Amino acid sequence: MKRRLKSSLVGVNKADRLKRFLDEDDTETEIRFKVNIQEEIKKVQDCLVLSRKKLEQIKDSALFYPCSGRDLIAPIEIFSPYVTDFWFVDRGYFSPGHQDTRYFGFDVAADQQAPVLEEDSRYELISKMIKGPPVWNKDDRDITPCILTETYRHLETGREIRIHKRRGYGFLALYKEIRGEQLGVFFYRCDGMGEGGSGNLWLATSNINRVCNKMINGGLVVTDGSNEPERRHDRGHKELCRIRSCRSNLKTPEEFINFHQSFEDDRGRHFRCVGYAGMRCGPTMIWQVQKPVRRSWSD
Repeated sequence: MKRRLKSSLVGVNKADRLKRFLDEDDTETEIRFKVNIQEEIKKVQDCLVLSRKKLEQIKDSALFYPCSGRDLIAPIEIFSPYVTDFWFVDRGYFSPGHQDTRYFGFDVAADQQAPVLEEDSRYELISKMIKGPPVWNKDDRDITPCILTETYRHLETGREIRIHKRRGYGFLALYKEIRGEQLGVFFYRCDGMGEGGSGNLWLATSNINRVCNKMINGGLVVTDGSNEPERRHDRGHKELCRIRSCRSNLKTPEEFINFHQSFEDDRGRHFRCVGYAGMRCGPTMIWQVQKPVRRSWSD
């Protein structure tokens, strides 16, 4: 959107004029993001289709969202009554001027970040911790991670949740931060292969296997099918991406859910589309993953 420089800048040299112009943009971007928090909460509440029974199965687990950008509010709103730890990972966090995060303020140093739930009166911030260098050069790809952890108490229930924003790469974060089988939700949408996207094929067979190995039985994959793999041997979970190529006139959440077919992968895991989490870059579907029963030696 084109904007006119205010008359108060007449006579100011070009460098100072540009700086003031950019400062105005930064301020307006921050305000716009804060205002949109309430709008995003309402959108989630209006569109979510997911049974409480499915949510009960992920109680006290973790959520992991690679390449998350500014998409924090919807996952928190949907899963905060059940998930304890939210991991949002992006290479652009706390890297001033980074193209992936600069337009909504998440490029600012970790020790200068506004609290994620600052505008949500239902939560109280009770602690804040930073691990790692709070600032990183956006042009240095050998990223040293930084984790900003905010702990909140839900005022009505007393339940505590931890929100971790981690600067770094997704695959390494999954390996280092999600221990054992504690992953309840894998959230992934609005990613791409071009500029501004990660280029990571999270839904390729080898990578979704890594995710599911960390997942509890009955865990959820929430995705819009971003970055569908093209090679045949990577497409064992192609049904997760099917909605991306849908050209039919599906309109309601129920129609989106019924459009998908359940399937079993080569590890014996059963995937079933059980819910809908709204429209962002496309319909975001919720899949439940049931793992095969492990037989003991005594059976």
